[in-house]
This record gives sequence, structure tokens and C-alpha cells, in this order.
Amino acid sequence: MDSESRHSDSIGLTRLLRDRRDIFISYRGLQMSLLAYLVPRIAASGAEPAATQALAYLLGSPDIARAFIDAVGRTGIARFPLGRIEAEEHHGKCIPDLTIRDADQVVRIFVENKFWAGLMAGQPVAYLDEMPDEESSLLVFIVPHERMYGLWDELKERCRQSGVEIGNESKGDAIYWASAGGRTLAITSWKQVLGILEQAADAKGHADLRADIVQLRGLTDQMDADKFLPLREEELTDVNVPRRMINYTGLIDDIVGRLETDGIADTKGFRKGGGYTFAGRFLRLHEKLKLWLGVDQEAWRDRGITPLWIEAEFPSVQGGIGQIEELFDDLHKRDRWVCIPIRLPAGVERDRVINDAARQVRNIGDRLLEASSSK
Repeated sequence: MDSESRHSDSIGLTRLLRDRRDIFISYRGLQMSLLAYLVPRIAASGAEPAATQALAYLLGSPDIARAFIDAVGRTGIARFPLGRIEAEEHHGKCIPDLTIRDADQVVRIFVENKFWAGLMAGQPVAYLDEMPDEESSLLVFIVPHERMYGLWDELKERCRQSGVEIGNESKGDAIYWASAGGRTLAITSWKQVLGILEQAADAKGHADLRADIVQLRGLTDQMDADKFLPLREEELTDVNVPRRMINYTGLIDDIVGRLETDGIADTKGFRKGGGYTFAGRFLRLHEKLKLWLGVDQEAWRDRGITPLWIEAEFPSVQGGIGQIEELFDDLHKRDRWVCIPIRLPAGVERDRVINDAARQVRNIGDRLLEASSSK
């Protein structure tokens, strides 16, 4: 995919789907592109592979490929002459969605595309290990904008757990990056990437490519907005799904019980409460601070950090939301509530999970009370 002629001689993505590329489909009151309409109906798990193939096709144009590389090149990797771009190429045990080489066919960029699927076992460390360390190289994840912060935290944490040093962390407009074991790790959004590619297509007069980019943007927008994901057969019959949810909600009383035993929390006058997307209970910390602890599936979905959250109605906290934002850089805001994640350790016994969660709740409460008393 390194020649203009190869791209121009092929049938455009939009024309491949339909002769009229300016048609959008009205579905459940939404205007969506044809690609966004078709892909979820072709296969329940087909959105991410389809987006990968569509992006690979678009990068077959040197103008669009250079715009993409310049966009992710804001992370500081050295500029390089463009070579081959391949989709789903094997590198050891890794299969990055896109592999971008320089003119000497040295791997320079791995691209991993995500919507709402979780990280695979080898991501990102095994992927970083497959990249050359003698050249400036980059592993970049492209995700929905609302998922950027939570997934970025998880990527860094996985690196740290594997002994990969994270340094020189930086943030730009809709892109985060850091050095990771001599390479660069980054995350950006579909909205940011496709906006840049659309601008490049306009600037270079590629009307057909611009229409193709609009189709892909329609798919990514729909994946961001769709509240109901197509059901998968394995999800319907996998008893681990309800077992996990029961495990999560079953932690709540034991965590609160541990805090009560330690004498720093009580639940007098409070009842358990739940709804379609949440389950938990209120508690009072240090006889002063009213908090809610529970499983918040909306916060989990939107931030991707953890199922368990500690939440407070922020007008009740002295200093307001501005003060809370200074204390916690990974919080999630919704209406009048601020949600702070309780990160659950993986691969350990239940009692350790409870102890660790209770410690986090106690630390969060202490920080909130300390900030209030300093005002």
C-alpha cells in the first residue's frame, strides 16, 4: 500500500458499498453512514476488524498516510520516508491491526484499533517487545474519545507491572504519549484521527477519499453512540458473566464491613439501593462524609477503569467540583455526582481484594476531608 496508483486504480470504499456515496440511512431516528449501518448487521464482532480494514485502505494513499503519520508523530518519533502499510500482520505472537514500515522496510509504527473491547493479554507489553529498539518506534491505540483516559491508565499500569519503565509522559489535543522501554506508547481518538485525515483529503483534492473517510467516521460515531451492542451467543450462555457481576456486588457489604470494623465508617440510617445500572449503598466516613460505594456500570462503561466506584454529590463537599478535580485526576463526573474509581487487583484472593478496596475508600475519604478542612 505504498503507491498512489494502487489506491487510485481500486474501487473506492464507499463505491464498493453503494454507487451513491452521499446517502445516509435513517435508523431509530439517527443519521448514520452506510458502513455504520451494515457492519453491525454483517457480524456482531465485525466493527473493529472492519474499521481496521477501512483505515488500512485509506492509508493506501500516500497523502492520507503521511497525514496520519504526522498526526501521531506529534509524540516525538523521528520523521521517516514511508514504506509498506499492512493490516493484521503477524509479529511473533502479536498481530497488530496495522504495521507501518519506513522505506527500508523497518517497522516504525504499530496501530491497534479499539471500540469497547478490552485489552488482549499481550497488550501493550508484548507489542512493544516486538518493535525495534534501535529506531524511533511507536505503538498507538485508537479508541473512542470517552475511553481514552481510562484505557491510558490501564496501558501504563500493565507496563509498570511488567517492569517497563514509563517516562516523559505528555498530553496534547486528544493524544497522550510516554516513553515505554525505549519506545513510544500513545493513545488517541477516532474523532481526532479521522478529522485530520478528512482535512488532508480536502487539502489534496481527494473527493472520493473524503467520502470514504466520512463513511468510516459514521461507523466510529455509531460505535460511540450505540447503547445496545449486538448480543453474542457466547455471552448469552457463559455463566461467568453473571458470576462476575454477583462477585462484584458481593464485595460491597464486605468492604463496608471492613471499614466499620476499623471504626472509620458506619451505615446507620442508610439503606441499600440499586437500579438498572447500579447497585450499592451509602455510608458515612469519619462521622462526617456521606459517600456511596457500589457497582456503577455506566461509569465502568464510559471510563473502562473498574466496576467499583466511590461517589459523592459534589456540592456537599466543601470546595466544590474544582477542589475535587485537583485531588483526583481519574474521576468521572455525572450530573451532580463525582465518581472516583476503586481499582480492583487482579489475580488475588477475595480477602485481599476487600482489604485493598477498603484502603482505597479510606484514602479517598481522608483526602476529601483534609481538603475541606484546609479551606
